[in-house]
Amino acid sequence: MRGDSSYETGYFGRIEADKNRGKLQFRISQDLYSDKYNPNDLGYLRHNNSMMTQFIVSYHITDPFWIVREWHTSAWWDYMRVYNPADVYSNVITFDSYILLKNNYGIELNGGIETNKHDYYEPRVNGWFYSVPYYFFYNLYLNTDARKPLNFYINFGGSYQPTTCQMGIWANSGVNLRIGQRFQINYSLNFHNEYNILGFADKTATDDTIYFGKRDVKILENIFEPSFAITNKISLHLRVRHYWSGSANKQYLQLQHNGELIPAPLYTQNKDENYNAFNIEMIFRWIFAPGSELSFAWKNSILDDQTLVIDNYWHNLDNTWHTQQANSISLKVLYYIDYNSLKKKKGS
Repeated sequence: MRGDSSYETGYFGRIEADKNRGKLQFRISQDLYSDKYNPNDLGYLRHNNSMMTQFIVSYHITDPFWIVREWHTSAWWDYMRVYNPADVYSNVITFDSYILLKNNYGIELNGGIETNKHDYYEPRVNGWFYSVPYYFFYNLYLNTDARKPLNFYINFGGSYQPTTCQMGIWANSGVNLRIGQRFQINYSLNFHNEYNILGFADKTATDDTIYFGKRDVKILENIFEPSFAITNKISLHLRVRHYWSGSANKQYLQLQHNGELIPAPLYTQNKDENYNAFNIEMIFRWIFAPGSELSFAWKNSILDDQTLVIDNYWHNLDNTWHTQQANSISLKVLYYIDYNSLKKKKGS
């Protein structure tokens, strides 16, 4: 039900057939989200109005050989359409190969291509679409033995669009250190840079003119998470996170009804964005009975959003510290009641 007290009825459906035994396996599925399907009161759906047909074939080797303990390889095809209007959204062809070595190190490589597509979501106005050229992407992932007190992972990837010179490069890394049986420290560093990316910038009040920006986007995230197990039922967890995103527009363009973009030299608004988020969470957890727990949490949040892009990371962090903070304290108690224990047993 919407705010104007009118009702909208939408629906979701899924059908699937698969073979999940043996070395060679496959699956074919069909998902459908109508344009009025909205489950967000009870969950989260990024967008509706979509249909996706997916076919996956995979081959699994679980018998050790040479230095390999397991080897899993798969390839899949995603055929995506828009529900309303009925149109092809895109085709994505992807492969993935994961090898687990006998020393429990892991290596994963995947990549693929997304064909030309009609993006009905980026314009932010019903009935409009943006013609996105095809592009390639790849990822390489490495991890050490997670059973060791000191272990780490690293992920490196990128994407490239030949006709518009759009490209992206990203890397994620993390290290985990266990000290004894009670203390653990996790740290992760993630960055994602994109160049010449085209995306929504603005629109007029009448929704008849839509502007896109050609921009460079830089993202850097640091997460520090120590935790301490006081006993097997009492623990203390700290999470400190700083996220920075800078988006600098180099040119503005106007979207046409055929999905193409043309230069818009008369548009002079500043749609650059420099966003910082700094969060601290400390949670005390006590499991005082089977299935029952008490959680006490303190959270600190600092948000800073401005139109002047600051490329220096330390300047971003310093500016964030001088921004207004929000603090909150919460207490949550969950108590599990076994109904059978409340019933009198016969003969007692």
